Amino acid sequence: MKKEIVCAKCDNPKTFAKCLGCEAVLCESCSIFELIGSGCGCVWPAYYCIDCVYNPSINPNAAFKENSPS
Repeated sequence: MKKEIVCAKCDNPKTFAKCLGCEAVLCESCSIFELIGSGCGCVWPAYYCIDCVYNPSINPNAAFKENSPS
């Protein structure tokens, strides 16, 4: 039997994206959108889970965030 794919954070069966950091499958409510830029002026869309979005070793924009939710 095939296992149903659900959001790794809330078990929602309507998945939306994978976290760029840990590759967890996420629903739209649990995915956090970021724009990742490079030195050449290119910008890429990225989605992170709540754990990876505040981790500076995973998300280059984490240093610019106020503080992580507890």
